[in-house]
Amino acid sequence: MDEKFSLIEGLLIGVTIIYVVIEVALNLNDEKDDTTNIILYHASMKKSFFIPFGLGAIGGHLFLGTTDSLFLIFDQIFNGLLSVLVLLVLCGIMLLIGYKVEFKRPKYFLGTLFFLGLAYGHFFWSMNLNLVN
Repeated sequence: MDEKFSLIEGLLIGVTIIYVVIEVALNLNDEKDDTTNIILYHASMKKSFFIPFGLGAIGGHLFLGTTDSLFLIFDQIFNGLLSVLVLLVLCGIMLLIGYKVEFKRPKYFLGTLFFLGLAYGHFFWSMNLNLVN
């Protein structure tokens, strides 16, 4: 188990370092407004408005997380897979809506999606649920 953990930890650290290097390079180049946060914001304003929800869910999953045994029921039904599948389906539905329906996506709409994703990650996709056992 320690080998797999070390491999995954190394991969995550490597991806993080690569991301930081790319972000620094994008900030230092002469091109204006080409950083990842601006690119993601513009994509969210267009057809990919699922991005704030997905990022919120990841944030709630990684940095918050409930230990309330009520939410353990959802996690135990499918060994934690159900919460990931529901997240994928919700993001897929949002992606389809983004391509099929034209509507304005103001900042408060994107912010609301982010906080809904944060709540989803906190309650239904919590890493802390295994601490309840």
